[in-house]
Amino acid sequence: MKHFNKVILVYVLLMPFVMVILFAGALWAADITPLAGITVDDQHPNGCVDCHVKVNDEKDYRIPAELKHVEKHPPIEKIVKIVPNDCLKCHKEGTKPGAFNQVIHKVHFSNPKENHFVAHYNGDCLNCHTLNMNTYKMSVKSGPANW
Repeated sequence: MKHFNKVILVYVLLMPFVMVILFAGALWAADITPLAGITVDDQHPNGCVDCHVKVNDEKDYRIPAELKHVEKHPPIEKIVKIVPNDCLKCHKEGTKPGAFNQVIHKVHFSNPKENHFVAHYNGDCLNCHTLNMNTYKMSVKSGPANW
C-alpha cells in the first residue's frame, strides 16, 4: 500500500507539469504557419487545375473559361494537356505573348483587394509552387488539363 501511495503522490505532483508541457506544446503547434506540403498537407498538389475548376454552369473557373476574358487569347483546349507546362509552348521568355512567369504573377497579384487569388488563397506561393526541403529549390506544380 505504501508503494501505491508513492505512485499516486508522484502522479499528483507530476501531473501539473505534464499539463503545462502539453498546453505549451498545443500553443506552439497553433502558431506554426500553414505551409502547403511542409507544415500541412498540400491541398493543391496539381497547382492550377486544383483551383481552376468548374463549380457550376455559372461559375466555370477552368483555364479556357478564364482565358475567354483575355483579349485575343487563342483557344487552348487542343494544345494544352499539362497545365501550366504546355502554356510554355507560347509563353517563352522574349516572346510576344510574354514569359509565362511574368504573365501569371501579374494576373495573380494585381489589384490585391479585388483579386480572388490574394483574397481567397492568401496569395500563397505554395499553391502553385513546391519547395523541395532537401535542396531548397522551388518548382512549379503541374497537372493534367481538367477540361
